[in-house]
Amino acid sequence: MKIKNVIFDVGGVLLDWNPIELLRSMFDETKAGILKKNMMDSPYWAELDRGAVSVDQAVELFSQNIPELRKDVESALKGFVDYLPVIEENVDILYKLSNEDYNLYVLSNFHLESFEKARKKYAFFGLFDGLVISSRVKMIKPNVEIYEHILNKFALDPSETVFFDDSIQNIETALELNIIAVHTPTTESLQAYYEKKLKKEK
Repeated sequence: MKIKNVIFDVGGVLLDWNPIELLRSMFDETKAGILKKNMMDSPYWAELDRGAVSVDQAVELFSQNIPELRKDVESALKGFVDYLPVIEENVDILYKLSNEDYNLYVLSNFHLESFEKARKKYAFFGLFDGLVISSRVKMIKPNVEIYEHILNKFALDPSETVFFDDSIQNIETALELNIIAVHTPTTESLQAYYEKKLKKEK
C-alpha cells in the first residue's frame, strides 16, 4: 500500500524535548533539578497535557511542595516554549515531505497555551493539514482513543499512514491500530526511514 499520510509527534521529533536540559537553560543546576522533580516528573504534568487542569491550576499543584519557588514554577511553565530547540534535521524532512505532496498531520501531547505559543513561533506548523493536540481533545497518548480520533477526524487509512514518535509506548499503541509506526528517538532514524521509504525521486 502506498503511503499518503505522515503524522509527526512534536516534542522529541520536531522540537527537542529534554526537560532537565531545558530547565538548565532557564535556571541554575540546583533549581533546574528541583523544578523537574516537582513539574515534569509530577503526575499532574500528564493531566496538564490532557487538558484536565489549567496552567494556573498546574502552577499551584507543582508549587505545593516548593512554595518558595512558585514564581519560578510559573516562569518555567509559561516560558519554556521560548527555550525549546528546533530539531532542524527533522524539520528539513518535514519541508521535503510537504513539497512531495504528502498529507501531513501532528499528533502531540502538549498543553494548549504552550502549543499555541509554539504554533505561532514556528513557521513549520503552517505545513500541516491537521493538528490533534492532547489538551484540545482531552485525550492523551499512548491511550488508543486519541489515535482513533485522528484516524477518524481526517479519514486516514492506517495502512497508508506513517507515524513518527520518539516514545516506544506511543509507537506500540499505533501499531495496534495497524498504523505504520516508526520509532524515531534520533534524527538518524527519521532520516533513514525518509530516504528508504518516503523520498520521491524527481
